[in-house]
Amino acid sequence: MGIINQGILGGVSGTAGNVVGGSWKGINYLRVKADHYNDAQTEGQVNQRAKFGACVALAKSVLDTIIKPIWDRKAVKMSGFNLFTKTNLPAFDETGEIADFNALKFSVGDLPLVTNLVIEDDAAVPGGIKLTWVNNSGTGIAAATDKLRILAMCEGEISVLSGTAVTRASQAANILLPFGAGVSAHVYAFFENERKSKYSTDQHALVAVS
Repeated sequence: MGIINQGILGGVSGTAGNVVGGSWKGINYLRVKADHYNDAQTEGQVNQRAKFGACVALAKSVLDTIIKPIWDRKAVKMSGFNLFTKTNLPAFDETGEIADFNALKFSVGDLPLVTNLVIEDDAAVPGGIKLTWVNNSGTGIAAATDKLRILAMCEGEISVLSGTAVTRASQAANILLPFGAGVSAHVYAFFENERKSKYSTDQHALVAVS
């Protein structure tokens, strides 16, 4: 696909022979129609499809809870869905499994994350975790009223916890995960502002939940 910025071909649409013109998000383009479909089956191509398919499946599972409110705000000349997929594809291996949970990103944005964030098991509460951090309100656009958000993954199940009243100023939180006790959970913590218009990046921790 060739992007057309200016010139006599700017704004071409429709089909001329095997050339198709159009516009997407204000970008004019030309592409050549394929004569036939070639089902690529080399090992590398099959592996890439498995990797991409798994990443797309993850994106679909958090479309309403994560991508639309967060990634759609960050995306430029692409959808939030595509930005999420592009960002997280390197976290998957050729079999479609998540190879690097630290490389996964569920939140992006300009809101500063809290400092010295620690995510660990809450031994006093079966199935619970506890978080502590330093309140860095006033750093950039960070405010004391910014609220904690949690996404947790356990054996393929994803839970996005919203509506928490815990703020940046709280400096601690006790969260009950929905997976029960005696499991290992990947926890991603981040913050959103009161208007739910600004988000921080997230921090990941693998927690053995007692």
